[in-house]
Amino acid sequence: MGNYIARPRDDHAASPGRWNVLETLLPEHAFWLPANNAEARIAFAEIAVEHVLAHEDIRLGPVCFVTITPANCAFPVGDEGPDSRKIKAFHRCIGLAVRFNIHVLQQIARQGMGDVPFVGMIEAALYHRWSPSGRTREYWVSWHCHLLAWGAHQAELSAALAPLRRRNRSMREDLAAVHVQAVPEDDIARQFLYALKAPQKLYRVEYFKKPWTHPVTRAVKQPGWHTQKDWLRTGQRIRMLDVIGDRLLGDLLFGNREGSALARAISDEALGPFRAWERQQPYAQRR
Repeated sequence: MGNYIARPRDDHAASPGRWNVLETLLPEHAFWLPANNAEARIAFAEIAVEHVLAHEDIRLGPVCFVTITPANCAFPVGDEGPDSRKIKAFHRCIGLAVRFNIHVLQQIARQGMGDVPFVGMIEAALYHRWSPSGRTREYWVSWHCHLLAWGAHQAELSAALAPLRRRNRSMREDLAAVHVQAVPEDDIARQFLYALKAPQKLYRVEYFKKPWTHPVTRAVKQPGWHTQKDWLRTGQRIRMLDVIGDRLLGDLLFGNREGSALARAISDEALGPFRAWERQQPYAQRR
């Protein structure tokens, strides 16, 4: 990805609109936790999982995994059209998807969860020619969040989230904007790692006219609308780099009640190398 950005060619599908996007990808810049940085994601995830597994209340359970995907947090990427790559990149960087205020989604999650503690992560998903209203000619981004909640059983938490479910719809009219599943004790680490991952898949919504059988799993999908996933291609990854932008992992991680303290503890430890570097800078020593 770094070579693709540093050595642009005429046949490239997309160009980044942010001048510093390459810096956020460099391994040596992982210590300040840019959300686009793979090394930063890995280090951050290791610290986060260690804190989660050591949390006494999470160990006691019950634990649930909650996904919230409100349609009012989905926006067009804004780079479609016959313009040049540079103009498309400019339109993308001033578009609604890039400028989305993640605190809006965090507040939706906190209000919906009420007194149930959780720690969670904001994520962006790229949809190909699909919006909450149906088919479109544009790429859309669905800002959503994954939450690891504890202290309430699946049925209790699902009932508590019913008002949030009624107030919101998802990217598909036939799917709920809130999904709750119970998490076994031996699956907590895997589920939370899923919440911490970077965007990896492209989402497509297609209508199946007849039953379709998966060639490997043999699972059968009945006629109707279905969401399919593909790995992001290079040009699509460039779009997501601009969408994530300058956001930091510590800003995307958040919590509620005891989960807020847990999120701060994770971020504080992960930022240790950056704060040590900052103390050595001349501007810090002059204070």
